[in-house]
Amino acid sequence: MAHNLALPTHKYVYVAPHFVLRDADHEALIPAVWYGVSVTPGRSLGCHVLLENGAMVVDLPLHALRSALIQWFPVPLGEVVSWDCYGWNAEVFEPPYLTGLDVMILDPCHEMTSDRGTLWFCIDHLTDGFAMEPSQHKHLWIVERQRDHVLMLLPQDRVIVEEASFTVTEGVPPIKRQDVVWSAE
Repeated sequence: MAHNLALPTHKYVYVAPHFVLRDADHEALIPAVWYGVSVTPGRSLGCHVLLENGAMVVDLPLHALRSALIQWFPVPLGEVVSWDCYGWNAEVFEPPYLTGLDVMILDPCHEMTSDRGTLWFCIDHLTDGFAMEPSQHKHLWIVERQRDHVLMLLPQDRVIVEEASFTVTEGVPPIKRQDVVWSAE
């Protein structure tokens, strides 16, 4: 699999200028097209964008992006990304059924918060020790936090999906982690 991954559909985002411009006086967020990501062990997810001035920038940290044109405010990387990439190989998965659904965002201890978000797509690491261990394997979802348009990379166990025609949410479900490698042979 790949270290650099194209997004299934490009996303319009905005980039904080101090991440991409040498002009210290530029304050407004810069329109961009987010077209890909990179995964490198021990590093945060890298975001590849095309700026409106035609420049391509690779490996931006996720906290440099916003999903809406708003007043810039800093957010620590550790607030939006749970952990660094743990392998060289991954795939981007954007299931039509889940993409665009609202979610409740759980804190790092899996407790309820008042934060809500919207699912965009997920990153699934492949072929490394964590991905091969059922109790450790998780999809890492890009979630747009609704209150401030911050993009987050959250493991699936930190979001509760709200699908009005199907789900009934009453707190944090007591989900059991998979711990068996299932095989028919």
